[in-house]
Amino acid sequence: MAADVVARESVDGSRLADPALPPTRAPKDGYYVYDAEVDMQALAQMSFPIAVQCEKLLEERYSLFDYIVRAVVKACTAFPEWRAESVDVLLFENEGRSTVVIPDASGKTIYAIARETARQTPLPTDFHPRIVVCDAHTSRACVAQALASRDQRPDFAFVTRGDSPKVGIRAGRAGLGSYALLYTFYVSENSVSLSVANRIAAELHALLYSPARLLLIA
Repeated sequence: MAADVVARESVDGSRLADPALPPTRAPKDGYYVYDAEVDMQALAQMSFPIAVQCEKLLEERYSLFDYIVRAVVKACTAFPEWRAESVDVLLFENEGRSTVVIPDASGKTIYAIARETARQTPLPTDFHPRIVVCDAHTSRACVAQALASRDQRPDFAFVTRGDSPKVGIRAGRAGLGSYALLYTFYVSENSVSLSVANRIAAELHALLYSPARLLLIA
């Protein structure tokens, strides 16, 4: 399967030729900032057979955030310059009213992540997320309040953008084949250098264009 994915990418050019993406704005609150948009058409084409399997295994479908969490974790851990003992993720949904705690996400497949995102989990007092993922309607104040008592700020944050019911995806607005995901990616200046942050941002963008790679265990 891995060979099939590599062969497919060499044909359709889904991997970025440039291994680095520069920040789109000046640093903010100690974070490099990357605004981007990615066409999720490939994910849409894969979603039906995957959804059928999920209905059998999970009794519900995969969420978009299962892919996003997997992509962010995979991109961040792809570079030896950033390593954490445990890559813990905190997901904010429903305008920040619900949270999902995903401990040690680096060793989990999309299926394992989906099992956790399918249920809301309270935020333990001793949980220190290294990565935060937010839906389009979660406010900065909500995130700041949830993390106020934590000793360490997250190293990375992924925030979807847009007001559509699909939480950041503009599906069909520019035609039936348009599945545009808008997002902002934040990388802590204290975690990695700017050059490494640019490489992580590029890898994240490439992964979102190639959902098949996210299904691989390795």
